[in-house]
Amino acid sequence: MRSSAVFSTALLTMLLLALNGCVVDVEEALGEFDPAYFSREEPLESTTSLKAEVNLGLGNLKVADSDEEMLFELDIEYNGNSDKPEVDFSREGNSARLRVDLEGKKGSGWWGDDNRIDLLISPGAGLDARLITGVGENIVDLSELRVETLEIVNGVGSTEIYKDKPNEVECSSVEVTNGIGHLEMTGLGNYAFEDFSFHGGIGESTLDFSGEWKSVGDIQIKVGLGSLKVILPEELGVRIRSSKSFLSNIEMPDFDQIGNEYLSRNIEDAEKEISINLNTGIGEVRFIRE
Repeated sequence: MRSSAVFSTALLTMLLLALNGCVVDVEEALGEFDPAYFSREEPLESTTSLKAEVNLGLGNLKVADSDEEMLFELDIEYNGNSDKPEVDFSREGNSARLRVDLEGKKGSGWWGDDNRIDLLISPGAGLDARLITGVGENIVDLSELRVETLEIVNGVGSTEIYKDKPNEVECSSVEVTNGIGHLEMTGLGNYAFEDFSFHGGIGESTLDFSGEWKSVGDIQIKVGLGSLKVILPEELGVRIRSSKSFLSNIEMPDFDQIGNEYLSRNIEDAEKEISINLNTGIGEVRFIRE
């Protein structure tokens, strides 16, 4: 009995030492978050167009409208131990360019949740935006902004994009890519885009085409392994041209199939009609009329 107790004590000691070593390794990997801050703002002045690019590897991104007299207001919180944001801004004539890059390294805290970029943009200038997100929760509210082009690349995080009011300018293109994260877009009918394209990886996405539809552009949707929910206003006539794998799972209630086309049952009577080119792999696509 005594030898067994000694063995048990020795084994427990070894396990505790091993566990302690793991804790130390985890702490070293995660690091401590030592908050640091960066802020910058620029007046609108005579600027009529802004090209803004944000690349955030780890952390949370928020984009919204600012005071109309301020071209942008930028606030960044980051880990001073491991990260350093790169911010470049320049003006040329009536145009301006802003680039914000925050990589978010391994020691940025658990999943980099403490890294944060808040960007407020003037509704008084046309916006050409490119937003690349990695791990984090991102809210992009473009309702008040004059969106001329938009590119969204969502990695493994969660991203919500809103356009609750009609665009005051024509939008040449909206390009959206969702990797393995969660992405939701609402108000797609408010952009007045010429071209819309969506590429879904293995993540879960929702595209809500509600809005005023001042103009109707080309719509391309491609889904690989993930799932996609497409919300279509009931008053729109919808024509869907489908190229799909035999493994695809597509739900289209209230649509009639003619060859490789699916037509909404109000296609002859609707005042506005949109066409969607759909290409699916082995993912799931659901069309919902609301």
